[in-house]
Amino acid sequence: MIPPSISEIAADAEWVDGADGTALRLYRLHGPISEGPVLLFGHANGFAAGSYLPWLQRAAEHMPVFAYDSRGHGGAARPPEPLADSTHVDLLAKDLALVVDAVRQHIGENIPIHYAAHSYSGLAALRLGAVHDIQPFASAALFEPPISPTPDLPEHALSGELSFGLINGAERRRREWDSPQAFFDRLDGNKHYAAWDRAMMAAHTSATLRPKADGTGYELTCDPAVEAAGYRMTLNSSTFRYVHRFCCPTIFVASDPPEAGGPPSWAARMQWLASERVPGAKLVHLPGTSHMMLFERPDECLGHLLDHIRAAG
Repeated sequence: MIPPSISEIAADAEWVDGADGTALRLYRLHGPISEGPVLLFGHANGFAAGSYLPWLQRAAEHMPVFAYDSRGHGGAARPPEPLADSTHVDLLAKDLALVVDAVRQHIGENIPIHYAAHSYSGLAALRLGAVHDIQPFASAALFEPPISPTPDLPEHALSGELSFGLINGAERRRREWDSPQAFFDRLDGNKHYAAWDRAMMAAHTSATLRPKADGTGYELTCDPAVEAAGYRMTLNSSTFRYVHRFCCPTIFVASDPPEAGGPPSWAARMQWLASERVPGAKLVHLPGTSHMMLFERPDECLGHLLDHIRAAG
């Protein structure tokens, strides 16, 4: 039995069958508001819905909130081999459509759904709308989706070069830990996590570990091979080619591009390109942040999201 990444104390959880039958996990956050437009949230590659729990709980003070674990992450099932096929961006997009259908079972057909996503779950929404012409959202707030530019643009080479750094890092990821506290302590001592909100860090280290079957410790809920496959998936630049067909009110939220020697992320550099191509899209730049902006400045990110939802009506 795969434990959920958000406990029953904080959310109701249910299984949702993904596009190829891979089981996903959908959560409905407990909160004071039960009616009105809802927020659906998607997490980053290698993370889980529960990684963002303090942030989601703050959002739930303003509107009903749903979140989901993508295939191979958190409380969802591991996708089948070969991973190159079962982590394809089209499956992630179709998974999202099925998650939306599951949310609709709870709220009905006429309640607006606003979507927010960190990193690769944002790419799933862009793929769903731009390529598959399924546009179920009243608005979208996309925190640095890794939308690789097409080969005719000079930024394409950069996205490929830095993606291989992410792939190599994922493949070397330490899979087993003595406890969530040991995982927390390791991140807490790493300079790249110095700006993280510590409540968010605690949520992340708890949500992305589960007890090992033999009871000897903990293991990552996202197999490093699945995480690496997710980074390989982002090298597919075909979504960018059709992104002008994405047509709901959208903001792209961008951090500062990484400095030389820092974590290899190229997504910040691409938000300007993407925002210029999505009709009516707006760009928000958060100076002094990294790709992990939701963990560094959760309140500011929530403020931009809520402002965007209000502006979208």
